Amino acid sequence: MEAKKLGEITEPLHKYSQQIMIVPVEMLKVIEIQRKPSDYHIRRLMESIRKIGFVTPLVIVKKEEEEKYTIIDGQHRFLAAQQIGIKELPCILIPEKYANELMELNIEKTMSLKEKCYVALNVYRIILNEKPDIKENDTEVLDAIEYPYFVTLGLAYEMQPKFFGSAYESMARRVDAFREETISEAYEYRKNIAQKLIELDTLARQAMERIEEIGMSHPFLYKEIISFCNPIGRKRKVDMNMEELIEILRMNLKELINNPERMREHEFEMGS
Repeated sequence: MEAKKLGEITEPLHKYSQQIMIVPVEMLKVIEIQRKPSDYHIRRLMESIRKIGFVTPLVIVKKEEEEKYTIIDGQHRFLAAQQIGIKELPCILIPEKYANELMELNIEKTMSLKEKCYVALNVYRIILNEKPDIKENDTEVLDAIEYPYFVTLGLAYEMQPKFFGSAYESMARRVDAFREETISEAYEYRKNIAQKLIELDTLARQAMERIEEIGMSHPFLYKEIISFCNPIGRKRKVDMNMEELIEILRMNLKELINNPERMREHEFEMGS
């Protein structure tokens, strides 16, 4: 089976061509930056499609070097249709240069921190692959990525899916910054920082075990440990970079592992 062009329309504002197509499902793929699909949403869409049919086309792009069309809007509709057994789907093909903007706008529900980080990381990688020598603090990157720490934490989540990223978010937001070097160099830097965050995560879990051994345990213990070891508190302006922050956190966590009673004393002081 082959993709078939049925016609085209002119986008009314920017005046570029949008092609109306019928595309076999085996020629379609979901873009990597999409959040994990919701099984509940897919089931609801399957019910809807069975009742009224597939009425909203997918929005797709096509890169020259790729054989398949990439879905940038309609992941859940595609998966629902696929499960029903539909073989071809109506699609609107748009120029690739508009894809990033549409992906940023195509948010059907509030995303978790992990989902935001995965989206930011994959948009970042698109820019990295296309323009490896662009500066990370170039306006093109700034317009595409809301916060640089989303990329850093996204890499950490890839390394360790159970990484407790939200415990570090407040600190990272104030300390992590877009860098003046090329995005290729910055990417290597962020991979190194992400590895160090995973090492912190291991230390924090060791601290949890030691603290639980002395009879302290509750659902927010991990976050409380990181907060206790946080060297910047609630300061809005911080003269410290990510590497310096991580090193101090590392020392504080190791000290807490060796002396878990400090957490009990801290809770006593907070309650006094």
